[in-house]
This record gives sequence, C-alpha cells and structure tokens, in this order.
Amino acid sequence: MNAPHAGGMVSWKLKSTMDAHGITRYALQKEAGVAMNTLRAMYDGETRRPDLDVLDSIIQALRRITGKDLDLNDVLEWQEQSS
Repeated sequence: MNAPHAGGMVSWKLKSTMDAHGITRYALQKEAGVAMNTLRAMYDGETRRPDLDVLDSIIQALRRITGKDLDLNDVLEWQEQSS
C-alpha cells in the first residue's frame, strides 16, 4: 500500500516485522484467524484499504506470537516524500 497523501505516503511494514521475528504467513494467519488471501495482500503491500478489525486481529496475533508489545507502527508506517 503506497498511497501518496499530503507530502507523504503510508506503506506496509508487515513483511519486515514478520521477517524480523521469524513469523511465517501460515503461522500468523492461523493465530489471527484471517483469510490467507487477506494476509497475503497485506504482506505483499497490495492492500489499499485495510479493515480495522483485521488489523486489530493481526496486531493481537503478532503480540501473542512474539510476546512483545507490537502495535500499528509495526504493521504500517507513514513516510514523508521528498519533492
């Protein structure tokens, strides 16, 4: 998800967070209880309008799997774009 907005853009960090913690898509999908196609699209950065309930499920699952206080900043990020 790379949507430009007011000098910046929101992008997905889910893949890098999962990779950093050694979490597979299958493990996260099972723990979060979301459809694999939904998770795959987020992992690949293709989701443009994420569902808040799904994001919550993914963040809660990441916390359970890692035992760390991960949050939305570990799944999405906003970056300022240079002109």
